[in-house]
Amino acid sequence: MLSFKKLQTFIDMAVIQRLRNSGWVAVVIVTALVLFVVGDWLTGKGNGGTVDENQDVIAEANGEKYREAELVAIVDEFYKQEIAQDANYKLDEANTNKLFQRAWNELLKRKLLLTEIDLSGVTLSKADENELLVGEHPNDNIATDQSFQTDGKFDPNKVKMMINEAKVNPQNRQLLANYINNIFANEKEMRYATYVAKAQNFKSKKEIEYDYLAANQSVTGKVVAMNISKIADKDIKISDDDLEDYLNANKEKYRIKQESRSLKYVVFDLIPSRADTIDAYEQAARFAEVYEKQASKPDTLGAIGFVRITDLKDPVPAIIKDSLWSATNGTVLGPIYDKGKFSVYQKVASENDTIPMVNVSHILIPMSGSLPNQTVIKDSIEALAKAKEVFDMVAGGKQIADLASLYSGDQGSANNGGSYGWADPRNYVKEYKEFCMTARKGQIGLVKTQFGYHIMKAMEEPDYQKMKFVMNTIEILPGRETVDKVDQASRKLKNQINPDMPESFDKAVEKMSLIPRVELDFTTDKRSLGSIGDMSDVKQLMNWLFNEKREMNEISEVFAFPTKHVIIKLENVKHVGYATVDNVRTEIEKIVRDQKKAEVAGQKIADALAKNKNAEAVAQTLQCDYFTTDVVRYGQGFLPQIGNEFNVLGVVFGLPDGVTSKPIIGKQVAAVVIKEKSTKLDVPVSAYNIPNQEDYSSQPQFVLNRLQEILTSSANVSDMRYKFEWHR
Repeated sequence: MLSFKKLQTFIDMAVIQRLRNSGWVAVVIVTALVLFVVGDWLTGKGNGGTVDENQDVIAEANGEKYREAELVAIVDEFYKQEIAQDANYKLDEANTNKLFQRAWNELLKRKLLLTEIDLSGVTLSKADENELLVGEHPNDNIATDQSFQTDGKFDPNKVKMMINEAKVNPQNRQLLANYINNIFANEKEMRYATYVAKAQNFKSKKEIEYDYLAANQSVTGKVVAMNISKIADKDIKISDDDLEDYLNANKEKYRIKQESRSLKYVVFDLIPSRADTIDAYEQAARFAEVYEKQASKPDTLGAIGFVRITDLKDPVPAIIKDSLWSATNGTVLGPIYDKGKFSVYQKVASENDTIPMVNVSHILIPMSGSLPNQTVIKDSIEALAKAKEVFDMVAGGKQIADLASLYSGDQGSANNGGSYGWADPRNYVKEYKEFCMTARKGQIGLVKTQFGYHIMKAMEEPDYQKMKFVMNTIEILPGRETVDKVDQASRKLKNQINPDMPESFDKAVEKMSLIPRVELDFTTDKRSLGSIGDMSDVKQLMNWLFNEKREMNEISEVFAFPTKHVIIKLENVKHVGYATVDNVRTEIEKIVRDQKKAEVAGQKIADALAKNKNAEAVAQTLQCDYFTTDVVRYGQGFLPQIGNEFNVLGVVFGLPDGVTSKPIIGKQVAAVVIKEKSTKLDVPVSAYNIPNQEDYSSQPQFVLNRLQEILTSSANVSDMRYKFEWHR
């Protein structure tokens, strides 16, 4: 079982490796051990002290606390699945991060979407489960899995056979149980989503009547409208009371669902100088010199290996695969520059394995079914004929990589030019494996397996070799002189800022000719802040930003990160709940000003109409818009000349006949409607017989995704993962 301690070890080892490369590992390891022990003592872990009941809370939603142990349990599930699928799966830093992110998404899904499905009452009966596995209408995943097919057709006996085999094999039993449980869970999700989609597509008689009238009903009348741009900003005065009144009337619209911070900040980048680059190169060169001296009898202490060529997964410098792999023991390569680092490698040992790694490309012609180019294979005779045809193309010089996307029934490899790259042949079926292990580089063959006919080509010689190598990487980091310059600049800015005068931040930034950066509504689920992408740096910023004591206009100390210094001014602090005027002032000031402009514009129209009943003449006098409503249809959603002004549109159709409206406040206009009469329409019987039109939004998978988004949003998830070391 994968324990949290093991995960933490991998995280720590990744950090230690980076430190080892910088030459500071001895000091840091000792310090880290001391801090680890002291940290346990302070937090109460490992002793009888008081424990904060919230210290393991990673999130909160709908009033429920999500705890670290729940997430780690899901990580463990995913880890077991990965190991079952790939015995060579390695729990390195990258894979650990991926597992935690997948587990987080799954935790939200289980807590929100799956809980909703359970509450709906959607279940599977035993008969349903049997039908999905071995019935006439099996689950698509099983029906299309070649492991459960005979001559290209679903064979329920193979499912039964696998179930019987799993009964006597604990490992297979667990794998099969997970596979089947996933199928059942997916079926429940699809059924629930289908019910929701169908409910959305159904229209009642009243809805059909409304749609018909909206599309066909017309109105006779006139509209006079003035754009608010005709009212100058200087003529409008806005008070805090106006903003407060607007916010109270629209408080649900501005309800804050997630903690966020808006900030202005300055970044001082620590860019290594030419001298720093030379220094890093010289350090790497000294390692290379040491390795060269022991070339005849290389030191294996600290070596990586023994590794197979398949263990060298990307990103691996090409120099290892292309040069070090075939070199003699003791060979030294480097210093080699790559992405801001100088690396030195030495091959220290090699040996042969009993089973080679193979690299073979293929095109699969299945016994029946459709090929990617829409060719239909009806039976094994047609499959063999097509396989010979494709084989002749390859023998004539055509590349498998070019043909695979057109002919191969194995889409997993076809998308990669027909290849799975270097692989262990023991993972392949007997006939396929035999070709892989015996074919020489460039050899082609036509091989029949239970899956169909394979046109195969050996891309490389079978490789039996395993290798040990040592490496040392020196990152090009800013030296003391570079750090001192940036430190002086950042301190100079900080010293010019008066904490009691927030405006001094902008003045100091301008005085030093710096360019401030702005981040609006920064939340705890973000993984970067502008150019600040190192998660350990981002987490330090988050711990400061989301401290409950933080206040608007607060200015941070200098954050001295390894690659940059940062100073922050906190512009806005938004807590979950109803927004305050200060939270949304910038956003609502324009809206309130526009409303006031519209009120002034509307009153101008109303006053002019009171003096002159001729609407067209009023429009000419005020130099505003005038139009008749005869061509307007409610279902169109817009009005001539003024566009999508729904407030005005609603009055055009909702006003009683023969009535002149009061001024109507729209988004960008104020208007007065003079209603004469509405047409009277009867809904024809044919309108009720129009079939509902389904689109992508009614597809179950789309519905599930939207439901998850909606449930996550409405749950007001407070993400606190940034407080934990494993969050990268």
